[in-house]
Formats: sequence, C-alpha cells, structure tokens
Amino acid sequence: MCMHCILMEDDHKLSTEYQRRLKSKIQEVVKAEILKLLKADIIYPISNSEWVSLIHVMPKKGGMMVIRNEADQLIPTRTVTGYRMCIDIENWTS
Repeated sequence: MCMHCILMEDDHKLSTEYQRRLKSKIQEVVKAEILKLLKADIIYPISNSEWVSLIHVMPKKGGMMVIRNEADQLIPTRTVTGYRMCIDIENWTS
C-alpha cells in the first residue's frame, strides 16, 4: 500500500475539469469498480475535497475476429472482453 501526498505552493491556482458523461453500461462498470476499491480499503470517501480525479474507462482488447461486411469483404476486428477503469492523474505530477 502507498499513499500519495501532493505538496503545493501557496500561490498555486486550482484547475477545474468537469465531470464527463458516461454511457449507462460504462457507469455500471465504474460503480462496480469503485465499490470493489472501497470494500478493499484502497480508496475512501472524502466529502469536503476540492480535488477530484477524472475516471476514464478503456475497453480490454481480446483476440482478433474476422467479420463480413455488407460488401461481402472480410474485415479483421478486435473483440472487447471487458473494460478497465483508469484514473487521470495528469495534473498531479510536477
């Protein structure tokens, strides 16, 4: 386990990024992942923090699959086997 501490200078200005809308299927993935992290005591709720990280959900890519399109051509396509939740910490680094 590790904990990150962000040291700021006194004249540092807050940067605000607004919450992005997620599709309902992706919202379910995020909710399940957050509940799993809360239950494992990896994260904990903070009600009065001005700092919030954006969450990105990326598809987990499986193997390749060949499908036929309308023109009867074979097209290789990656299959999605699930989703991976990532936390955007870009603004945290100095």
